Amino acid sequence: MDQKGPSYSKHDKHEGFLMPYGFPVENFSTALEYAAQKNDLFIATYPKCGTTLCQHMIYLLLNGGDPIKPDEKLDRMFPHIEEVGKDFIEKSAVIRNDRRLIKTHLPYTMTPMSKEAKYIFIARNPKDCVVSFYHHTRGFPQHYNFENGDFDVFFNLFFKGEVDFGSYFETLRSWMDHKDDDNVLFLTYEDIQKDKASAVRTIAKFIGDDVEAMIGENDNSLLDKVLHHSSLTEMKKHPLRWCSERKVEHTPFIRNGKVGAFNELLTEEQAMKLDQKMKELFTSIELNLLGSQYYF
Repeated sequence: MDQKGPSYSKHDKHEGFLMPYGFPVENFSTALEYAAQKNDLFIATYPKCGTTLCQHMIYLLLNGGDPIKPDEKLDRMFPHIEEVGKDFIEKSAVIRNDRRLIKTHLPYTMTPMSKEAKYIFIARNPKDCVVSFYHHTRGFPQHYNFENGDFDVFFNLFFKGEVDFGSYFETLRSWMDHKDDDNVLFLTYEDIQKDKASAVRTIAKFIGDDVEAMIGENDNSLLDKVLHHSSLTEMKKHPLRWCSERKVEHTPFIRNGKVGAFNELLTEEQAMKLDQKMKELFTSIELNLLGSQYYF
């Protein structure tokens, strides 16, 4: 294994914030200048915390349950603002049911904010996150030059917040502080996987009355479509909908989606280190809200 860390683009104008190599610096800068609008719907996550799953669930809700087609790209329907920048969002982002769909991996403090926009934040426990993020980073050598990278090297960078999109802990802390805001819906990946139907209903209600009405108690046709097309089996099909091509020797972009599968790479010592960090940064009430996977 290569002991060298991944390569990143460093954004010196913003306190050294790291981004995947090849993401245009100017787009990141203009993204921070974007003025969020009334009908903007943001999906906010730290990387590898269920972003693509939840994007597709939202897209399905707003598209009558019809999935993204094999020749379509999720990032055209639901663009990543740090990658594409302000101008693309303003002029080219696809509007669904009068809503602009925007993805971000930024902490709350850097995300374009408006009291009239809506924000769905998805948390995932740090142990599963770091393992998934490692596989992700190895699988995109054009962005990271880390295809033979060592997990221990990546873990140490992740723990220190020296990976793209910064610190997992700071991002989660920043959104936790706003979990009760009227325009923020705070969910966990673990709860979504435990009861996806309930999560879909919660998301529909948060988006608005018109969407909630389509998931009526007496007609489950839209709900059934959302659940079917957002299943792991269906999302593994036509992977180029979600990402650029990956080498066959790398794990697929949609991997296994399991909760608690971190033992494949994470040592007991590393797991304990993450647990301790969570206990230092979050109250017992907050940890109970997140769930046991986050702290033991």
